[in-house]
Amino acid sequence: RSGTPVLTLRGIGFFDTSLASYPSISTYIDEVPLPFPVMTNLTAFDLERVEVLKGPQGTLFGRNTTGGAILYYPTAPNYELGGYVQASYGSYDAKIAEAAINLPLIDQKVALRISGQYQKRDGWTKNIGVGNDADDLNSRAIRGSLLLEPVDGLKNTTIVDYYRNRSTGGASVLVNVFAGPNALTATGTLAAAQAQLALQRARGVRVINSDIDAFERAERFGVTNRTEATLSDAIQLVNTFGYRHTKVDYFSSVDGLPTLISDGTGAIPKGLPVMVVGGRQTSDVEQFTEELQLRGKAVDDKLEWLVGGFYLKSKPKGPTGTYIPIFILPGFTNAPFNYGFFTETSKALFGNVTYKLDGIADGLRFSAGFRHTWDEITACVGGGTSPDPVLSPADCNNAVPAIRNSSINKTSSKAPTWTVGLDWQASDEVFLYAVTRHGYRAGGINSPTLAGRLAKFQSFQPEKVDDIEVGIRSDLRAGDVAIRFNASPFVGWYSNVQVPVSGLNTQATCSTVTPGGTAAPKSPDGDCNANNDPSGGTLLVNAGSTRVAGIDLSARIAPTSTLAFEAGATFLDLKTRSLTVPTDLQPYLRVLEVPFNLVAKQTVTVGVRWTLPVPESVGKTVFSGDFYHSSSVQSSDAVLPSYSIVNARLDISDIGGSSVDASVFVRNVFDKEYLASSNVGSNLLGVQSGFIGAPRTVGVELRYRFGS
Repeated sequence: RSGTPVLTLRGIGFFDTSLASYPSISTYIDEVPLPFPVMTNLTAFDLERVEVLKGPQGTLFGRNTTGGAILYYPTAPNYELGGYVQASYGSYDAKIAEAAINLPLIDQKVALRISGQYQKRDGWTKNIGVGNDADDLNSRAIRGSLLLEPVDGLKNTTIVDYYRNRSTGGASVLVNVFAGPNALTATGTLAAAQAQLALQRARGVRVINSDIDAFERAERFGVTNRTEATLSDAIQLVNTFGYRHTKVDYFSSVDGLPTLISDGTGAIPKGLPVMVVGGRQTSDVEQFTEELQLRGKAVDDKLEWLVGGFYLKSKPKGPTGTYIPIFILPGFTNAPFNYGFFTETSKALFGNVTYKLDGIADGLRFSAGFRHTWDEITACVGGGTSPDPVLSPADCNNAVPAIRNSSINKTSSKAPTWTVGLDWQASDEVFLYAVTRHGYRAGGINSPTLAGRLAKFQSFQPEKVDDIEVGIRSDLRAGDVAIRFNASPFVGWYSNVQVPVSGLNTQATCSTVTPGGTAAPKSPDGDCNANNDPSGGTLLVNAGSTRVAGIDLSARIAPTSTLAFEAGATFLDLKTRSLTVPTDLQPYLRVLEVPFNLVAKQTVTVGVRWTLPVPESVGKTVFSGDFYHSSSVQSSDAVLPSYSIVNARLDISDIGGSSVDASVFVRNVFDKEYLASSNVGSNLLGVQSGFIGAPRTVGVELRYRFGS
């Protein structure tokens, strides 16, 4: 999907869209967590900075995570009049406009900042089937920030933001068809699918033939209020309130296939139309968060301390769930919309201290943090009687006739988490640290109401991790050459790992009267009833224990003041320590080990920045280029090959001494075609499809800055 990123940090990711689990990586705007699905287009404009925190989090702020956190900080209002207007135009009629204005309303008392972004672009993937071209853009966003400082020592900032997207969404491209035996052979559609694969390869990856009028609709409204009060010279109070209302609805032909015609070699009679796999997800969720912190210093400022409490409540407001038609006969059969109304509550108390150990070594500090979290999730789940998302949470709770087998399920978990570390500013140029952490990720509930041998998987347990990390940050000089080198080796031991197990769909050859006709994988639960199969054919389960070891590296060398080279890399060693997936689910695993889906074992970036010898009267002219490489990644039964891309950009700032900047950019310079992510990759279904990375795009950008 175009608006929802796949997030992975150090072998841990959060890319499941079932809404059944807590995130392993949290995304924040001004330290307020965003609900899932995350939409980056909401935040990626008029930013002051972006921070990436790796490893277990939660003793300083926000919610607990096992993988890390990504923090977006919008540009804050100030007391100087200023702003900018920016516009770009590029390939595929791409038009992006962005603007911001900062207004000092009352000097040193009240300031307002308003910014917005508009994006519109034609799809770069042509659709010769049903619906519009895919991989388009059509979004708009606006943000207003009000700063109040009525008296000394009191600061209040309110941020209101709104985002809307109305696009076709990402193109799911058919990549492979497996010979079987699988669901294609069982339904008599293998030959038709192979013929479509040949046509797809002849057309190339930028032309698809969809049997669904795809769409992607997203809307998000948010309010953040942050109060900072100085209570004394040594104590500060910080209170952060957040409200988010997110509505997401997307529908796509996830298999990359048009409707097929059966040939009679399987269970479906010859000549009937067959839709292999489609996918719709609908979500209407409201989230409230409240966080209170006290911060202070003591012992002649040697001790810095923080204590706080965090509260999160997320609840559904409208239709929420998934519609996954699998091997239906359009005009004859259909699949129900599966509802999953999840109400989540998370409460936590946390604290953190940092103590200066200058008596042992100048610049040495000890840090320790502790958190205790209480999580609860209540879910009303069931199957609808129609394919459309029309029922409310109250309909499910009241078990109206329009929802089948509705049930209310609850699970709760609680756990302590902590962090202990040392850091040492050994010199002005070298910083060293070592830290160990214990983290946890809450359990959750699968949907719809499960039956038979799957009933015991209605809920899943928390995931836990213990890790160790050491690191160096250095800025050195060798004569006139500036050198930066950073390294962070780490290892994490995960237990009760939560992973998706896919392919749990009732096959056409399932039979309750034939000996062995209900065994896995023909029937996931043993009743040959597709209506109560797991949503999307996927369950989240506790799969066992793993070890993730690796190293993050980054370096920069500047031989002159006008030329700099940068490089970064991450290398991972992924290992299954034990597998606890029950025997009933093992037929759905590609291999008998805990899967690491969409995790690249190696990623490498290399960049150059060169200030060109252009007269100052023209403007400061800088060329920058970067190279990115990712190793192959596993996605269910499929493998996404390794790929490399190159980007380039030329920036001219302060043109002719003015406040005008101009840029020319080329992304994916060599027009590399690569699988950026997987969609369907199941041997049991017989299909592999995925999302292709962006093609080469060229554009120009103009920016006018005014005021301070």
